[in-house]
Amino acid sequence: MQLRTVPAREGLSWVKQGFVWLLRQPWSVLLMMGSYIFAVGLFSLLPMVGGLVPLLAVQIATVGFMTASRHIERGRTVWPSVLLAGLRESRPRVHALLALGMLYAAAVVGVLAIAALVDGGALLRMLMFGTEPSSGVVKSGLLRGAALLATVCYIPVSMAFWFAPPLVSWHGMGPMQALFTSFVIVLRNLGAFVLYLIQWFLLFATVPLLVSTLARAMSANVETAMFLSLPVALLMFLAFIMSFYASARSLLPERETGGVIPAHTSPDAKP
Repeated sequence: MQLRTVPAREGLSWVKQGFVWLLRQPWSVLLMMGSYIFAVGLFSLLPMVGGLVPLLAVQIATVGFMTASRHIERGRTVWPSVLLAGLRESRPRVHALLALGMLYAAAVVGVLAIAALVDGGALLRMLMFGTEPSSGVVKSGLLRGAALLATVCYIPVSMAFWFAPPLVSWHGMGPMQALFTSFVIVLRNLGAFVLYLIQWFLLFATVPLLVSTLARAMSANVETAMFLSLPVALLMFLAFIMSFYASARSLLPERETGGVIPAHTSPDAKP
């Protein structure tokens, strides 16, 4: 695959495209997200492995949401069943996607294990098992330090897994090759991703606060103001999810059937 490099300003267009696709079918996207949360929450109730279910499902959901964005771009109505698009590929690709899910779960647990060196595992137990951290750990600042360390350690993980699901599901790469290729693509386009993430951070930090402030200015109480800001935050989160495909469309060569192809291959060539 010939790797692409785009100008840093391209990252800003990914944010815009996420909102465009969301506003075309907001109720469909909301229903899809609700179905995903319900299904993951249901399977999370399983004993022993329940805490790992959300981590295992992320890679499948990533392919599903990217496929949904692609359908919306082409004027097709999306339904919650599109979340399973990655499981409708050929058997080797499905196996590779499931393996990628296990690798992601292992990577996240590894990151939390490193953070446990700071707080004794309080953050790990809270995120994986829902265990409330002790007041002493919270007051000491150890939990905050562990969260910061986990965030830093997660950066290379997110780079490796950003494009790995579509590379596995659409292009037929093996999990390790997809992880390496994704990491290199993000590294080569780091400027675009930095601007992309900065813009999302500013939106999440300011827009819900602005809505809440305006509500308070109109004599709404604190609870009402916070309640009004929640739908805005939810819509932005959905736009953020939909914008994943914008980065893939920008940086991965793509064929009409939905998969990516090497840049030297003719779009008219048979698979």
